[in-house]
Formats: sequence, structure tokens, C-alpha cells
Amino acid sequence: MDPTEGDRDRRSLAGDWRVRLDPYGLGIWLDHRQDGSTVMALPGSTDEAGLGDRNDTAWTDHLSRQYQHIGPVWYQRELTIPQEWSGRRVVLSLERPHWESRVWLDGRYVGRRDSLCAPHEYELGSLHPGERDLVVRVDNTVRIGVGDANGAQGQFNLAHATSDHTQTNWNGIVGRIELRATDLVWVEDVQVHPDLAADTARVVLTLGNATGEPVAGQVRLQATSSDPADRHVCPALDVPFQLATERVVIDAVYPMADARRWDEFSPTLYRLDVRLAASSTATAYHDDHQVPFGMRSFEAVGRQLQLNGRPVFLRGTLECCVFPLTGYPPTDVDAWRRIMGIARAYGLNHLRFHSWCPPRAAFLAADELGFLLQVETPLWAELGSDPLVDAFAYAEGDRILRTYGNHPSFCLMAVSNEPSGPDRASFLGGIVTHWRAQDTRRVYTGGSGWPAIPENDYHCMPEPRSYHWEEGLGARFNAEPFATDVDYREIVHAAEVPIVTHEIGQWTSYPDYRQLAKYTGVLEPRNLATFRASLDANAMLEQADAFVAASGRLQTLLYKEEIEATLRTPEFGGFQLLDLHDFPGQGTALVGVLDAFWDSKGYVTPEEFRRFCAETVLLASMPKVVWRAHETFDALVQVAHFGPEPIDDARVAWRLGYASGERIASGTLEAPRIPFGSGLELGEVTVPLADVAAPSHLVFELALDGTPHTNRWDLWLYPEHVGSSTAVHVTERLDPASLAVLRQGGSVLLSPPPGALRNDIPVGLTTPFWNLAWTGGQPPHTLGVLCDPGHAALAAFPTQSHSNWQWWEVVHEAGCLLLEGPTAGLDPIIQVIDDWRTNRKLALAVEAEVGGGRLLICSADLRSNLDQRPVARQLRSSLLAYMGGPRFAPSVRLDLAAVDTLVERPAAISDH
Repeated sequence: MDPTEGDRDRRSLAGDWRVRLDPYGLGIWLDHRQDGSTVMALPGSTDEAGLGDRNDTAWTDHLSRQYQHIGPVWYQRELTIPQEWSGRRVVLSLERPHWESRVWLDGRYVGRRDSLCAPHEYELGSLHPGERDLVVRVDNTVRIGVGDANGAQGQFNLAHATSDHTQTNWNGIVGRIELRATDLVWVEDVQVHPDLAADTARVVLTLGNATGEPVAGQVRLQATSSDPADRHVCPALDVPFQLATERVVIDAVYPMADARRWDEFSPTLYRLDVRLAASSTATAYHDDHQVPFGMRSFEAVGRQLQLNGRPVFLRGTLECCVFPLTGYPPTDVDAWRRIMGIARAYGLNHLRFHSWCPPRAAFLAADELGFLLQVETPLWAELGSDPLVDAFAYAEGDRILRTYGNHPSFCLMAVSNEPSGPDRASFLGGIVTHWRAQDTRRVYTGGSGWPAIPENDYHCMPEPRSYHWEEGLGARFNAEPFATDVDYREIVHAAEVPIVTHEIGQWTSYPDYRQLAKYTGVLEPRNLATFRASLDANAMLEQADAFVAASGRLQTLLYKEEIEATLRTPEFGGFQLLDLHDFPGQGTALVGVLDAFWDSKGYVTPEEFRRFCAETVLLASMPKVVWRAHETFDALVQVAHFGPEPIDDARVAWRLGYASGERIASGTLEAPRIPFGSGLELGEVTVPLADVAAPSHLVFELALDGTPHTNRWDLWLYPEHVGSSTAVHVTERLDPASLAVLRQGGSVLLSPPPGALRNDIPVGLTTPFWNLAWTGGQPPHTLGVLCDPGHAALAAFPTQSHSNWQWWEVVHEAGCLLLEGPTAGLDPIIQVIDDWRTNRKLALAVEAEVGGGRLLICSADLRSNLDQRPVARQLRSSLLAYMGGPRFAPSVRLDLAAVDTLVERPAAISDH
């Protein structure tokens, strides 16, 4: 429906416009009827209209535009000024052009605007009724280095407001395109600053006067709550004014006694009606204005963020302006309700808009849903070096604060993502101080990522997370046995302001090619199609869904621990995931449990995700998850609670059981009150394991009585002693003794050292961080294992079909087998999922008939320090038991030359 329909003061300009592309900026076309222009619909983009150069490049770093145009585009249409607008002031409003706009009316140049964040508005003056000719020139040329993150002089544009890695550098106008009429005295701007302590709101009014003479009048203010079941109408307040100039700013204190608060659990909104009545010597003037706002405070108190005086923990994800169907962000509220509703279903309460600011519809949806937003100016740039960039940052920040500052969901603001430059700290300190001086309704930080400057209200920094750039296999999850007793209190306590951890996660899953059919808009997934073709060429396309599920379950485990580590940390401010959904640019970063459309990939439900990501999360601090039969299981039970109220008379039920469901032990922990906070200790659980069957996959579960809050952790128990098989020859090399066994029809388990493998593919427990293309190949290059838990070779080795934490001991410092050429027909017992760019067939364990005997090769270390490595010892025992029985009957025959393509043999050993 046309939002201006029935509104006498507004006229929509949506519809067909004549358009001409001007890629070289050669001239001015003010009459498109004479120059062979075409017609396209606005709101919209030239990409949607199929205008521009056809793009046939198969990008693998990001999605591909089918059509692209860089440069000016001229948009022209006729419009009618209605008779009833005679003598009134007319404004042209373009909600979101991309990027610079210029306007001509009847051949008269009106002006220029260049915001990437706020509507472009043009004063057209008082117009005579009748037909008019309007021309809008939109130029998406990047003339300001908003994305020059490393001083790249426009050669490497990364800011998500303009980059083809995200929304694309489109050309067009989206959102509302309309004319508005007001009387010659009008309400130009209203800013509402709640004061909860005083039960008032400071209302800052900007009034305009185009009469050319002094006027006097009054403004009536009245606030009404939005909840129809609990309607709260505040008394009206009349504010008199004298307006002798073109503009005047009036400050008023509006009483808000008994006002309902806005927060994430009860997002009560108010609408402030502003009614102006004024007169000059002979004329009366009227204007009505409505402003949504919420009675809330958001501030940094010590090391914690507080919403209305209550501690709040940000559980956030990035919104990087990824909209594959349109290439630009939606401007309707329903689209944003969907996105934030999905994020809420997965336990989040916060979105960070990475180097861009969303349209008004996003703020309206967040206001309704109680979502907390961090907004940034459209910069990922070097700051403090280029006066043009610096001035743009100030201008955009001021425009953002004025345009969206009343929205209660707008709680945090940053200047730039990961700013660079030798003078960035002084520049950022200055602009943060400037913002805070004019608007205290939110908290501010200089840069998302860095630097931690004294002017910050909070630090958004990458230090407290499990992986840091270039750590590779030296990072926590790949370098150490897994434990859940890690937290970041030393880092947090070293800071004087709240810390929100920057871009936590970035763990990938294998591409879900089922989503290809969804790309029906302006962007084509040629990157994903290329990866799919590679998988097909390597004869593994039928395994694509299994790769998604196995890597995705591992990815979920990684995110679970990333999040829980922050929740175990007292006084932590929150986290910002990168990301809940996929980022299809910057090398193709498949880091989400949701795809780029915010749809599930099918391997984790919202309910499961909320076990470890919600306002209340039960936690278990354990020194390890791999246990031995003589030990006593030990867990410190904790909770992180940031719900609407403290929890009184809390009872937490715990249970240790087998993965099959059978109970081993259970009990209850009680707490008189669970206050707000993270890392709150509830009690310790100990269970002797001597009488528990081993080997076993165990599960430790917690449940908070009377609530939906539960959590669970996988554990593994291994026996003190394992059986051995004398029927199988175990070796690390195919030496003469091993070859003799094979020639005699015997069985050989070959566990070669990594240096003997014919490839150097780095294997780790985790999936790759971000993606290999963008990180310069930071290891690991694999996405976990894929196996059949029902395979006879794994009968005595408890496992799921995917990697879990017990696999660390198996894959740590291990290599893999590259199955190609003569070995491509092998069906792995334990497969290793390769990176999607190479799609090699990899394995940790394979079997074949060789030289008349039976050979099983396992590229993990099944030889050394087995008394200290119960998982590896158990895998070895399970493989040996299988090899010593009748089910060990390899179906593929290899000669020794084929085996040599997998593993080196001692140089002196011949094939005979």
C-alpha cells in the first residue's frame, strides 16, 4: 500500500521514471524525453532493472552482480503540485539513494546530498500548483575513501555500506520517495531525551519559519504509550515560542510521571504528538509531528552495561548488509521483524551494523521487539589522515544521531570498523567526545575492534576470544585438550569500562548447495556454484549434505564454547558473533548456522542454540571432558542470568547419564536467589566413575526448575586397560616385516608419522577460521571428520558421525591421507572433510587388500604415549578388534605403487 495514500501533506513519487546511464559523467540531461532514455521503476536499483554492463565474471570471493554500473544515473519524471499546496513549503525526500544525489526542478539546480545513512531531503520552496519536471542524478562513484581500511586509496573498498562483498555498490533510490508539504512555519526536528530519575523527558524542538516575518505561537506536547492493554496518556504541555528568524531551538521539560519503561523484555513505546499553532500579522500556521521514543537509559557503569539501571549482557551478531535478492537493505518493517525475530529465536538480543547504518525500518522493528542496536558510520577506513574522510565521519555521525536518535533500540554507536592510521586515536577521541556532548542517550566507542582509547564508554575488542589472527593450529581449540573452565576475567578486570568481544567465532561450515535455488534476484552465487562443480568433479557431490551436517555440528560446538566462555566471565559486557548467518563475501565466509537468507541449514535448532545463548544460561566448569574409569567426575555448576528479574528459590537439577539415555547419577543444587550477573557459582557436582561402563559416551545435563533453561555437555569415559590383538601386525612403516605379513595373507595396521605422508594438508580439530582465501591459508584446512558410528571398525570407539571434543587427541599433530588417482576409489572408514575450494577426498583411516593381505592405514598417531592418550588408545583398540575379526574384508585392491601415493616407504624397500 502507498504509505502516502490519504495523506494530504504527502505525495509518493514511486513508479516509473525515465532513466539514462552516464558512466563517464559526460554531461547533464535534464530532458530525458529527447535522448533515448529507458524506463525503470523506483524505488529500485539499476541492477534490478537490468541496466549497466553485463557481468559474466565468476567471482569466488563474493556473490556476482548480473549487471553493474558505476557512475552517474539520471532519473527524471513529471510531477503535479496540487492546488491545495499553493503557498505551502514543499520538501523532496529520498529515503536511501546510493550514493550522492543532485536535484533539478524545472531545470533549476536545487542542491546536492551525499549521506549513505540518512534520507536526502531537498527544500523546493513554495511552489505554484501544476506540472513540474524533476530530475535526480544519483552517482555511486566512490569519491570518499570510506572503505580504505589500510590506506588503499579506493583500490580495496571494504566498508559494508558500499562494498560488492556485501550489499554491492548499487545505484538507485530505495525506500520512500515523496514530496511533503508543510505550512510556512513548521516543526523541523524533535529530539526526546528521557530522564528516568526525574520521570521527565527533555524535548528539544527545532522550528522553521519561511514567512519572512516574525511569528508567535505554541507547541503542544502529549505522549501516549503504544500498549493498547495498558494505555498510558501523559498530560499535555503547551510550550509558547517567538520565532523571529528562520530557525529556533526550544528546550522543554515534559513530565512523564508513572511512565512505563522500555527494555528488551517489555519494550513499551511512546508516541509524542507535537502540534504547532502559530500566527503572523495575517496568517495562521499549523503543523503536526509524531515521534516514537522509549523511556529508557543505557549507560556504562563500571565494567558493565546497564539498561534502566539493570545489568545487561549483549548477545549479538553482526548485520553486514547481506541481502542477496536485492543487493540493498530492506526499507520495510516486516523484513526487519523477520531478521530480528530469527535472531531472538536463537537467543540473541543485539545486532551490530558493521560499517553501515540501516534504514528507519530496522529501528522501528527493534523498538517493537526490544532489540539493542549498535550503529556505525559507513567507514572501514584510515582515520585522522584524510580531511575528506574525517569530515564525512563527523557529518554522517551527526546525521545518524539526528535521524535515528529517538529510537530506544539505538543503544550503542561506533565510528568505524577496525580503523587504521597513525593518528586514529586522537581523531576517534575527538569525535566520540563530540557525539557524547550532544547526545547522552547511548554509549559510544571509537572503533569496533580497536583502539581502546580513554574516551570510549566501552571497548569493542578482539582480545577475549578463542582464536586470534594467524594463530592457526596454535589456537586454543587446536592446541590444547578441551576444557570448560576457561574464562576471560583477567582481561576484563584489566579494563575500566565494559568489554564487548569483537567478531567472536568466525568458524565455518561446508557450503550448503541446496540454497542455490534461492538466488533469484540481482546476485548470482557463482562462487558457490564453482565450489559445487569442484565437488562434483571430484566425485563426492552425493556427500554434500553429509559434509554440511558434520561440519555444521562441529561448528555449533565451537560456537557453544565461544559463547559459554564469555558467560562464565564475571562483569563481561557481551559478545558480537561473526556470524549467526553466512557472509558470502571476503573469500566466501560460511560462518553462520544460518545461510545468507537467515534460513536454517538444518543442523542446529533455535531451541538447541538457546541452551547456551539466552538471557539465562546454565554452565558447567570442567577441567576436561575426557575421563578415565578410575577418576571422579567433577564440575562446578554456574549460571549467567540477565533476565527481567532475579530468580528466587532456584533449584537446578543435574544428571549424568549415558548418551543412550540411561541415568548414572543425579541431584539438585539450590540457591536462595540468582541475581543478575555472569559466572555465578551454584555448587559443585562430583560423581565417582569406577562403576560406569567404559568406553562410553556420557552426557552431563542441567535444568533450572520451572523454566525452559537447560544445557548439556558431551563427555567420554575410557577404561584403564584395553585389549590387544596378536593377529594384527602394527607398524609405522611398510618395512620388510610388514610386507611379509601382507604376502602371507595377514593383516597390517599402518600408523605412519606425519612426515611419511605424501601430503602436507594441515589438519586440526576445528573448521577453518573465516576462510582460507581471505586469511592467507591459516590452518587448519579441513572441516572435521565424517564417519559412520555403526561401522564395525568403530564398534568399540564411541563417536558421533562428526568431530566432537574427544577427537582432539586423535587429530592433534596428525595428517591425513589424500585419496586421488589409484586410491580415489577407496571408501574411508574415517573421512576428513576438505576445504570447499579444493574438495579433495581425504581420510584419516582407509582399508584395502594389498599384496595378498589386508591393510588398514590410519594417519593419526596410534603408537606413542598411549598410556597418556586414552582416546587414541581406544581408537587403536577398536581398529585392532575389527581387523582381528571376520568383518575386516576390504573390497578395494591396491598394489604397492598405489599405497606409495599415500605413504612413503623406506627407500631400501622394494616391491618384492
